Amino acid sequence: MIFEVDLHSPKPVYQQMMDQVKLAVARGTLQPGDRLPTIRDVAVQARVNRNTVARVYAELEREGLVYTRTGQGCFVSDRGSNIGRAEQRRVITAGLDGVLAQARLFGVPRDRLEEWITDRLDAIYPPDESGTRGGRVQ
Repeated sequence: MIFEVDLHSPKPVYQQMMDQVKLAVARGTLQPGDRLPTIRDVAVQARVNRNTVARVYAELEREGLVYTRTGQGCFVSDRGSNIGRAEQRRVITAGLDGVLAQARLFGVPRDRLEEWITDRLDAIYPPDESGTRGGRVQ
């Protein structure tokens, strides 16, 4: 996994890195059981402090997305399936509220926002062979 950090982004570096891991898991690029790169390797590659990477891995573990095996590394868990539906909804709703508030502050019209959301849904939930789109019929 290659981390890309935008030092000019208003989003903190650790949050950018967490989002990248979550997106890789959501897209299936990272599968349950996959080993994440070492903290040292990520710090060198992304040119960030090792403590930042350690914070990312610790936070991801706290959220149940990864687990650590002493002496072996950090691995992707079973995608947070051990988190209850109410907690999943709370976390997702909070994230959506943040995105929607930011779009409103930027003055993004609703129809454009819906288009962008559909584009992102298609990127994360690509159409399958049966012609359904993210679980919906096209």
